[in-house]
Amino acid sequence: MNDTGSASYRFTPRVLKRWATRNLQLIPTVSGGHEAIFRFQGSTCGNIEFTLLYYVTLGKAESGHEIQWMRCRPEPHGDGHTRMCCWRESDAMVVEWMRNETPLLGRPLDEAVSWQPNTSASGCLCHVDGREHKWSAVLQTIHFALNQTTS
Repeated sequence: MNDTGSASYRFTPRVLKRWATRNLQLIPTVSGGHEAIFRFQGSTCGNIEFTLLYYVTLGKAESGHEIQWMRCRPEPHGDGHTRMCCWRESDAMVVEWMRNETPLLGRPLDEAVSWQPNTSASGCLCHVDGREHKWSAVLQTIHFALNQTTS
């Protein structure tokens, strides 16, 4: 774990800063929360590149930036995701994972820092460990970015 201020991240501050700069878009909402869009660029086991978009809606800081909504979707104009083994086996199953696997939904964003799922750094979505690794990266990047702008 990597310490940054009072938070201990799974990823290094250098990586989180790069992801926050290159892959994350944070949009303040009229309700005082944030909409976040994270671009994940991965590849299949056959080395076919694809991009996934991770969307997260957060509540106000006073609510601990409660995670109110989460969703993962393939980038609209790409088709590399269709080359993942799991997509070829059952695209409906992968769409279901993207829609319903919402770790930490309803929880404060701070819990993303202490969340310790089993993870795998594989680029695809074929295994739950890989999917949770991506969500961990997304949520920790958002946490890092919000804490960099408010500290």
